[in-house]
Amino acid sequence: MKPGIILASVLLLLSSAARAESSVTQQLHEIRTHGFLLCANLLVYFNSQDPAAAFDPEVREAYRLSLRELDALAGGVDDQPGIADSLQELKSAVGLIEKEPKDVRLLYTSSLMPILRAHGDLEEAAENAYLKMGETSLVVAGLNQLSLDMGRMLLLYESQAFINIGEYSVKSGEGSFEAIDQRIGSRFEELLKLEPAMESELRTAITDYKFVRQQLKASNQTLISRSAIMYLGRSVEKLNLLAKSAERKTAS
Repeated sequence: MKPGIILASVLLLLSSAARAESSVTQQLHEIRTHGFLLCANLLVYFNSQDPAAAFDPEVREAYRLSLRELDALAGGVDDQPGIADSLQELKSAVGLIEKEPKDVRLLYTSSLMPILRAHGDLEEAAENAYLKMGETSLVVAGLNQLSLDMGRMLLLYESQAFINIGEYSVKSGEGSFEAIDQRIGSRFEELLKLEPAMESELRTAITDYKFVRQQLKASNQTLISRSAIMYLGRSVEKLNLLAKSAERKTAS
């Protein structure tokens, strides 16, 4: 297993272990981020235009890990409307595409669209429930928005490899690469001012993002599907762990 995959898995396991200490609000947020990671990994795995990454067992394990995490998180918020149903729809769509033959000569766009539509429903249900939970601290809210934008950027990038699939990757109004990138930069600076003690951890997360930032924004660059998923996925998980830590600090 590659070092990047190992680190991402360790971060996810740490995130899972801390779930019991997280608020319902944070669990709803993590349903959203794991939804983005799940779909981005699926787009990498079934991207027959990138033979170096297509059908990579490590990528398959990464999206299955996110799916298991979604299952566990949804179990803790099963009283929230729409989440269980949309997650079941998402799992069914993933099950169907997994039954298809693995062939780099095939295009999987039509099979990925139901997955992204189901993800859109899950994202909307989790967002609505999150907003109903009331205010969180400015630091936690900022960390959550930063990790969501990392997830959006990642999914938007990976969707470029497929024709007519981009409209399903992020909701209308959430922005282009440039708009999301500007939000990431602004929120990072805001968080540094709000919580200077968090600077080292924040800079680690943003450094991973910056490592692939120019390639993400430039459509004429060589495809970096696995690098994007590794570095941005790692940033998302680090930010989620920071949000959990900030929650505990606020509660104490």
